[in-house]
Parts: sequence; structure tokens; C-alpha cells
Amino acid sequence: MSIVPTLRVSSHEVWVTLTLLFCLLLFVWVRVSNPKRIPSLVSGFFQTGTSGERTITPDSIALFFIFICSAALLVLRALKYHGVVSRFNPVEEFLLLGVGLAAYYFLKTFILLICGTVFQVQTNARDYINEIYASTHLASLALFPALLVITYANNINEDLYYKGIIVFIGIFLVYRTIKMFILMMNRGLSMMYLFLYLCALEIIPLVLLYECRKGINF
Repeated sequence: MSIVPTLRVSSHEVWVTLTLLFCLLLFVWVRVSNPKRIPSLVSGFFQTGTSGERTITPDSIALFFIFICSAALLVLRALKYHGVVSRFNPVEEFLLLGVGLAAYYFLKTFILLICGTVFQVQTNARDYINEIYASTHLASLALFPALLVITYANNINEDLYYKGIIVFIGIFLVYRTIKMFILMMNRGLSMMYLFLYLCALEIIPLVLLYECRKGINF
């Protein structure tokens, strides 16, 4: 008698397994090279101040890469589950989603730096940028295991699973936004600037995602 595991990844999607393996190796490397990194991310996110990240380090780049890969693959699997097809193959879809998500964060960074310079609040703008990327690093700790489960586990309610992920992401983003809004207000930043930023780079993208979700009956 032979035991043959049943995986959700088909033979022509070996690149998914290789990508996940590479992300896992990055996780191990971050944990070994900087053991305090992950605990500090968790504690920093839930404290009243900022996370404390000030510079770009190799482990921060690794965690951001894991976040991009995990988010792109989760979206790709969700679209496939709901029957959404495109003219691109899965690898091209993954690359487009990953590049698009990374470009969105880089655009937010650029706009915040420009606004911080124009309104002479560079320190606050940098703190906000650091908090944005710290939240992506923390999100990677949850999205990567969630991706592993939906990729390899069987006999789970995928519809309920995806809705649970959406709820988690929504709560996560709302908490981060409220936290930074209160923190910036306490630092004397104008409410008008904060409101314009929230509408342009936080609320509008979420509204667009919600409209896309309705369009594909998610």
C-alpha cells in the first residue's frame, strides 16, 4: 500500500512550492540572524508609540518580500477559486500582482516624503512610512502561514477561509490607521493633512478593492 499525498498545487505549478520554500528560508534566516526581530515587531505594533524601525535592513527587505509574495499568491488563489480568469498565465499573474502591490507601497512612500517636505513635517512623515512597512512585516507573519494552509490543506471551507482572511486584514488595517491617526494628532499634525492622506491613500484603495470584490461575487 502506498500513500500519495493530495496537494492543491498541481504538477505544473511547482513554482508555487519553490516560492513558498524560498520564503520559508527567508523566515528562518531572519529568525536566526536577528532573534529579537519578530518579537519586537509584535510588541511594537501594539504599543502606543511607533514601532521603532528607522533604517532599511536586509531582514526588513526579506520580510517585505515575504509579504508581497504571500499577498500576491493569496489573491491569485482566491481569484482562481472564484473562477476569475485572465489572458495571462499563473506566473505572469503572480508577477503582475506582486509588482503592482510593491509599486503601490513605493508610491505611498514617495507621496508621503513629498508631502512631508512640502508641509515641513519630515519627521512625522518618516515615522508614518516606517509604521506602514512595519505593519507589512507583521502581516507577513500571518499571511504566510495562511497561504501554506490554503495551498496544501484539504477538506477546508475555502469560501469561509477567504472571508476570514478579509476580516483579519480589515481589522488589521483599521487598527493601524486609527493608531497612526491618533499618534500623529498627538504630535500636532494638522487634521486636514491627515484626513486628505487617509482619503487618498488608505480609504480609496479599500473602497476600490471592495467594489472589485463585489464585481467577482467574492
